[in-house]
Amino acid sequence: MEVLEENRKILLRTNDRLTGIKSIAVETEEIGTAIVQELGEQRQTLNSTRNRLEDIDNSRLSSHRYVSAINRHVFQDKLLLILIIIIEVCTLIGLIYIKYIKK
Repeated sequence: MEVLEENRKILLRTNDRLTGIKSIAVETEEIGTAIVQELGEQRQTLNSTRNRLEDIDNSRLSSHRYVSAINRHVFQDKLLLILIIIIEVCTLIGLIYIKYIKK
């Protein structure tokens, strides 16, 4: 009878331990689920941020092309202006030569 009572106490302690372990397992599962959800949200945030960065990079490249084109046009305009000034100076020298020196 004494052995039976001792076995019963052992079974009760074991049952209590199993109940504790089960509650810890449930709590761990809840924490794991919360972590997985948070990681999913962070993944979405990172994907969204990556997409925005790609859009910004594309805009930057497009802007760089526009600025390069504007710089080319400015350079061409300066060359054309220099050419016009040279032609005007040559014309002025020619007119001065014809009017004052040739007479």
